[in-house]
Amino acid sequence: MKGKVYLIGAGPGDLGLIALKAVEALKHADTVVFDRLINPDILKWAPSGAEFIDVGKFPKDHPVPQSKINHILYTKALEGKNVARLKGGDPFVFGRGGEEALYLRQNQIPFEIICGVTSAVAVPAYAGIPVTHRYAASSVHIITGHEKDGGSSIDFEALAKLKGTLVFLMGICNLDNITNSLIKYGKSPDTPAAVIMKGTTPGQKTVVGTLSNIGDKVRQAGIKNPAVIVIGQVVNLRDELSWYEEGKLFGKRILFLGTGFSDEPTPRRDLPFNELKQEGAEVIICPTLKISSQAENVKVINEIADCDILIFTSKNGVNAFISCMKENKIDARYLSGKQIWAIGEKTGGELSKAHIYPDVAPKVYTSKALLSCIEKEHFGKSAAVITSDIGGAELIAGLENCGLKAKKITAYKNEPNFEIKEELLEKIQDGIDVAVFTSPSSFDFMCKILNDDMTGFKNVKIAAIGPVTKAALEKAGRNVDIIPQEYTIEGLSRAILAYYIDKEGDFK
Repeated sequence: MKGKVYLIGAGPGDLGLIALKAVEALKHADTVVFDRLINPDILKWAPSGAEFIDVGKFPKDHPVPQSKINHILYTKALEGKNVARLKGGDPFVFGRGGEEALYLRQNQIPFEIICGVTSAVAVPAYAGIPVTHRYAASSVHIITGHEKDGGSSIDFEALAKLKGTLVFLMGICNLDNITNSLIKYGKSPDTPAAVIMKGTTPGQKTVVGTLSNIGDKVRQAGIKNPAVIVIGQVVNLRDELSWYEEGKLFGKRILFLGTGFSDEPTPRRDLPFNELKQEGAEVIICPTLKISSQAENVKVINEIADCDILIFTSKNGVNAFISCMKENKIDARYLSGKQIWAIGEKTGGELSKAHIYPDVAPKVYTSKALLSCIEKEHFGKSAAVITSDIGGAELIAGLENCGLKAKKITAYKNEPNFEIKEELLEKIQDGIDVAVFTSPSSFDFMCKILNDDMTGFKNVKIAAIGPVTKAALEKAGRNVDIIPQEYTIEGLSRAILAYYIDKEGDFK
């Protein structure tokens, strides 16, 4: 049985601009064939076991020719696979989606078109430039700035006479030819023009000028592909309508190096990093530690049998313990008569998802806060601290000092995530403003991954999720610039925002 090919527009870059229908198609894809200009986070919606094929093209460099791309779609569908063909913007706006669809139809392969937001409209909008506006432009014309080899087929004489907005895609290399040709055929040299690089992303950069000087301004500003060229009176509206680049953290790059948050992409506005993103920051998630489950699951279950109190120190511990219960086919009846304690509301919330509700759960995410909840009735009771292979020492000592018999149960292991070394080095080389650590191990493992090479952190601000992490960083000789009042990811995000903005909303 033949599979189906979904020609999907991935949008211009902002993850929130992708269609819900596109996300659903990706979640059920067996093979994902993707272009260079898509947001890489989009690929995380596909199943982890899917096949990923990179067919990205660069200007004047097409390592995978279009004919081969067509054949890949055809052969994968013949294998019975659902194929997600991801294209930047919209597949039918200079995306060669029409060519691929025709090839599939000719070879009797079923396909579906899932439209995307085209950069021709979205990128100018993110720069504060509407492509149409009453009294300024009643039409918009989208033109390719990168034509096929063998000469230009663009009728610049006709374009020069138009009063509407001209939008050129993929034209940065031909910018001088575009502007000179329009002037040659009668377009005023004073016609407003703008070039927007990496539009709808935190790397967006906009240059405004006129037909006569926009080329020089683009070169001076270091504008490169991908970029959109906008020509017309609507460019003058940017001063009033600019919004995206007005974010209080626009241009800031914030690197999160720990765990404790989902890596699944989502445009939801209620997630912890979105406050930073809404203010224009680029949030990069690059966890330096990875979680591996405890191999001897039955041992974990057996070790809690004679304990009066079970103490969970993190969401990871909760998830590891619940996995142990499932694998040993036991339910909440096994916990009868035991008290459940949790450090922090987030840990307690994770327990509640499994219908286990903690008896003790201080709001503050520290061992000290949990120890302050101990009462006389707890003296002499036995407590099991369910944690990682490298955690729990401080809490166990505190419990014993308070008169409890405490032991550690290793439910999962923390290990250096060496797989992200190349990505981490690339992010550091590109420059970051804030490095965020969510545990002492997130810092220790980063040092192991980088072989203690901290040269890229010379002018980087350091943020720590709480006092324990702060102390570990300072012991290693690192100055901590940012620490939240609430020791959570959400609190950390708010602290970063507050660090850069004073009460009047200005930068420090």
